[in-house]
Amino acid sequence: MRCCRRLWLSLLLSAAVGAGCSKPSQRGPGSMGNRPKGPQGFGNMMAKEWTKDLGDKSPEKRLRAANELANMGKAASSALPALERATKDKDPKVSAAAKQAITAIRK
Repeated sequence: MRCCRRLWLSLLLSAAVGAGCSKPSQRGPGSMGNRPKGPQGFGNMMAKEWTKDLGDKSPEKRLRAANELANMGKAASSALPALERATKDKDPKVSAAAKQAITAIRK
């Protein structure tokens, strides 16, 4: 179920980004050139889903979640407490990925 929800959210994000992909120079007069693309708070929804996976039994899922949160950057700042806990993960790959994610989010 969680996988389907994540897929739906990813598709929604792709559609939102694709809808705003024109260059500012191609927009008509009176357009908002610096308007943020995509729905407000979408990154936070994705961060919540990946944060849930940090607590999964599977080390592969935990590793993927940490990597995805790192790719999100500041949009995943709500995941910092969970990532701090993940730095103490018994799997050294997950622990290292969590540390990298924290660094990427705090940049």
